[in-house]
Amino acid sequence: MKQNTRTIVGVLFLILSIAAIALFRINPTSTTPTRSTQTRTTAIMKGLVQGVAITQEFTAIKDYISGVDVVFTHSGRNNTNENTLLLLDASRKIIHKENFSSSRVKEGDLTSFLFDKPIYVGQGNHLYLCLFSNDGSEDNSVSLLLNQGDSIGPLYLSAVTGNDLIGSLGNKLVTYHGTLIIRTFETDSSQFWLMKGFLYLLAMMISCMIIWVGWVRSALVRARIVPEWIFLVIAIPVSTVFSVITPPLQVPDEGSHFLKSYEIAELSLFNQQKTGPASLLQLDSAFLRLHASAGEKTSMAEIKNYLGVKLDPQKRASISPPPYTLPYLPQALGIVIGKIFDASPLGLMYLGRLFNMLISIIVMFYAIRIIPQFKWVFLLLALMPKTLFLFGSLSYDSLTISLSFFTIAVFFHYAFACERNLNLKDLALMALLVILLLLCKPPYFILGLLFFFIPPKKFDYLYKYIVISAGVALLALVILKAGPIVSSLSHAESTLQARQAETAASASQLPLIRPDEQIQIIMNDIPAYLKLIVWSSFAENRSYILESFVGLLGWIDVELPDALTYSYILLILFSALVLSRSDFSLGLSGKILLLFLLAVAFVIISTAMYVYATGPGREQVFGVQGRYFIPVAPLFFMLFYNRYLNPKLNLLFSLRRKEYNGAKVKAKPAIIKEILDTEQLFDKSLYVFLAFFCLFTLLFSIYITLIRYYNI
Repeated sequence: MKQNTRTIVGVLFLILSIAAIALFRINPTSTTPTRSTQTRTTAIMKGLVQGVAITQEFTAIKDYISGVDVVFTHSGRNNTNENTLLLLDASRKIIHKENFSSSRVKEGDLTSFLFDKPIYVGQGNHLYLCLFSNDGSEDNSVSLLLNQGDSIGPLYLSAVTGNDLIGSLGNKLVTYHGTLIIRTFETDSSQFWLMKGFLYLLAMMISCMIIWVGWVRSALVRARIVPEWIFLVIAIPVSTVFSVITPPLQVPDEGSHFLKSYEIAELSLFNQQKTGPASLLQLDSAFLRLHASAGEKTSMAEIKNYLGVKLDPQKRASISPPPYTLPYLPQALGIVIGKIFDASPLGLMYLGRLFNMLISIIVMFYAIRIIPQFKWVFLLLALMPKTLFLFGSLSYDSLTISLSFFTIAVFFHYAFACERNLNLKDLALMALLVILLLLCKPPYFILGLLFFFIPPKKFDYLYKYIVISAGVALLALVILKAGPIVSSLSHAESTLQARQAETAASASQLPLIRPDEQIQIIMNDIPAYLKLIVWSSFAENRSYILESFVGLLGWIDVELPDALTYSYILLILFSALVLSRSDFSLGLSGKILLLFLLAVAFVIISTAMYVYATGPGREQVFGVQGRYFIPVAPLFFMLFYNRYLNPKLNLLFSLRRKEYNGAKVKAKPAIIKEILDTEQLFDKSLYVFLAFFCLFTLLFSIYITLIRYYNI
C-alpha cells in the first residue's frame, strides 16, 4: 500500500471512529457504589409474599442513578417465586421496573439490578425502592435483610389492595426501625466520558499506526522489549499511588497486619502477654467506618491530621496479632526506621507499606527475569490491579505472591535454562525457597513439587535424583501431616459473608464456626464434599472469585467493571497460548504435574474456608477469594502453552512473508528461524498492546479507588 493510500485510510478510520464513539452511549460504570448500608447488625425481614410490598425511601446523592444492589436470604429454602423491583421518583412515577425470580438471588449476598442506562433523578430528590411478589407464600419466598443500626429514610411494609400498588403504598402495616441492606450506584453524568476519552486516544493511535505503518514496523523490529523492566517502570509508581490513596488500614485485615509488623519491630515476639500501643488501635478505629460502606468518604486533610498523633508506646492495649513472622519482616523494617525518626502511627503505617512494596516488587522483578518462558504471563499477573494493590499495603499476601512467583521461576530455570549440572548450592536455594513459603503461608509449600520438572541428568547420577526426590516427597508428607496447613490460610481473614452469618447466628448458644464438626462432615462423605467445593467455586461463586482475583480492591468493595475483569483474564490466556519458544516444551507429563498441583491447591484453599469460615450445614463454601489463587496462577496458564500458534502468527505479521511463501522447501526453515529469532513482529506488537492495556487498567483502578474513598 502506498503512503498516500495509507494516509487516506488512516484519516478515514479516525473520522469514522470519532463519529462512532460520539454517537454511541457509554454508560457510567456501575462498579463503585455511591452509598452502602451494609452492616454487622443485620436482621431478617418478612418475606416477599403476595399482597404486601416493602418500600425503602431515600434521597438521591447525585443527578443520575444507574443501579441498585439488594441483599436477600432464602431462609434455608429453595425458593422459586416471582418478584418485582420498582424504583419510583418523588411523584411516585415508575422510572424502573424489573421482574426477577427468587432462584436468581444470592443467599445472604448482594444481588445486582443494573439499569440499561442512567436515569435522571436530580440530586437531593426523593426516591422510593419498592419490592413485592405476586405469587409469594410463607413457604416460597425470599426475605430482605435489615440494617438495624442505620437509616437512610422511612422503611415500611404496605398492604396492596387490588392492582393499585402505587396507591397502596400509604397503607402502612408495619414501620421498621432501620434500613434495607442495599447499595446504590449514582453518577453526575449520563455517559462515561473518561472511557470515551480513552477511546478517542486509542482511535488516534491506531490511525497514526496505519499512516506510518512502515516506520512502526521498522521500529518494532529494532526494539528490544524487556518485560522485567516494563514491570518495574509501571509497578513502582502505580503501587506507590495505591499505598497513598488507599486510606489507612482499608485492606482486608490490615489492622491485624499492622499490629504484627509493629510487634516484630518492637522485638516482642516472645512476650506471652500480647500488647501494642493503644494509638495503633485508635488509628484503626478512626477509619473503621469506611469498611464496606460506600457512602462513607474521607479526605486527604482528615488523613493528614493523624500525622500529628503521637505514638506514645507506653500506653498499651491487648492485641491478637497473626501467628506468622516472615511475611511481616519488610513492613517491620519500615516501622523500625520510622521509630528512629519518632514517626506517628500513620507515618509508621505508610513506611510499612512502602518497604513491603519495594521488597515485593524487587522479588517479582527477579522472578520475571529468570523464568525461561512465560515472562509475559508473569508480567500480566504481576501487574493485575489486585497484585499491585496488595503490594502497596501491609498485607502478608504481598511477599507470599512475589516469593511464590520467584520459587516457580527458580525451579523452571533449573529445569529448562540452566545448562550445567546442579550442585549443593542449587539444592540449598530450592530448599530455602520452599521453607520460606512454608513460613509465609504453608499451603503454597506444594510448589516444592515443581522439583520433579528437573531432569535426572542434571544430578550427575540417577540414584542422587531418586534419593533427593524421595526426600522431597517425604518432607512434603511430614509437613502435610504435622503442619497447620488448612487453618493457616484462614487465620484472621475477615469476609462479608462470614460477618453476616455470624450476626444471624448470634442468638445461638453454639459458636457459628465449628471446625471439628466441619472436618467430620468432610470425612463422612469425601466425594460429596469434593462435589460441594467444586460447585461452590465454579458455579455459585465463580464471578466473585474472578473479580477478587483481578481487581476487587479496598475492603473488598472497590470493583472493576466485569468487561475489564474478564478481558484481562482472556488476555493472559491469549498470551499463554500464542507466546512460545521453539526450544521450550512442557510435555504431557509436565502438564499432568501442573494439574495435580492446581487440584491440591484448590482443595486446600477451599477446605480452609469450609472449615474455618463456613458454619456447619451450609450448602456452599464461604470466604474463598480470588487473591488466594494468585500465588499458583502461573501454573494454570502454563497449561495452555503450545509451540504451534506462535510461528504461524509471527509469519503472518512478518515483512518477509512473501519471501517465505515463494522460497523453496529447503530454504523455508532458515527463513522462519530468522523471523522468530530477530523480527518477531507479532510478539512485539502484542507486547506493546499488553503494556498499554495493563497501564490503562491500572489507571482506571486508581480512578475508581479515588471516587470510592474521596468526594471528587
